[in-house]
Amino acid sequence: MVEIIVQFCLFFSLGMAVDHQALLKQFEYLNHMNPHTFEVEDLDRLIKSATSDLENFDKERHEEFKKYEMMKEHERREHLKTLDEEGRKKEEKHYEEMKKKHADHPKVNHPGSQDQLKEVWEEADGLDPEDFDPKTFFNLHDTNGDGFFDEQELEALFTKELEKIYDPTNEEDDMVEMEEERLRMREHVMNEVDANKDRLVSLDEFLTATKKKEFLEPDSWETLEQNQAYTEEEMREFEEHLAKQEEDLNQKTADLQKQREELERQQQQLNAQKVELQQVEPVHSVFCKFEAFSNWFGFMQEKPKAHQNVSQQTRAAQFIVSALILQ
Repeated sequence: MVEIIVQFCLFFSLGMAVDHQALLKQFEYLNHMNPHTFEVEDLDRLIKSATSDLENFDKERHEEFKKYEMMKEHERREHLKTLDEEGRKKEEKHYEEMKKKHADHPKVNHPGSQDQLKEVWEEADGLDPEDFDPKTFFNLHDTNGDGFFDEQELEALFTKELEKIYDPTNEEDDMVEMEEERLRMREHVMNEVDANKDRLVSLDEFLTATKKKEFLEPDSWETLEQNQAYTEEEMREFEEHLAKQEEDLNQKTADLQKQREELERQQQQLNAQKVELQQVEPVHSVFCKFEAFSNWFGFMQEKPKAHQNVSQQTRAAQFIVSALILQ
């Protein structure tokens, strides 16, 4: 708590922007009736708050994966539309072959079952499966030694199973799908074993689970290819949403094009006005020069008078200077 307050003060003193909602969220777990001490109830609230955040994070991951799968299918369908009949048949055949190849893999053990854990014990730990001991297994894979399996430690147990299905060098295997499968396995084991729902598996919870019938005789595990991530109705709504987005984007593009054309038209008008002004200025200059010369020439045609000689010479000089300046 002190760390959070110090962080806030630092941001405030430096004039940095503060996400107040995020800051307040960090205090949700506190007992506001007793702000002076951190009690057991506060710890319980903290755990529940963190658990809720992690559950929401998992839900978001599932939603993002569903969108990913629908986009992949949408792009495949759009690609088919660009092909002729022969090309479509060839592409569809290749697609079905890849699906079949991906589904052709060794049996996947039920996550968290005795068979699955024994396989890890033998292949990853290099131990004799006949000597399998749940407590020893737990201690071997509790990598940080805190007495619990957290989510990362649990997910690490499924790597051997996932390698049966997914190979990054194979065209038919999608590594994004592999991580979704890992998430499904972890959630399943948590639901089966995590009795107090704190998103941690204690040694006692683990040992209790190994004594259940489901541990020894589990159901078969259905992998992702057996459980499509979306329904056809969801796919239809997704494509309608994409079409609406494309329509809005096209409309914005058209509006921007109109604005560009209008700006270009206005620029052309300004350029035309500029040219007109440049043409008018020389005419005015010539007219002024002509007027000055005419005045001077008219003056020279006048009959000189004796008493006007000095002033007439002065006027002549002024006209000549004016003409020279206007050149």
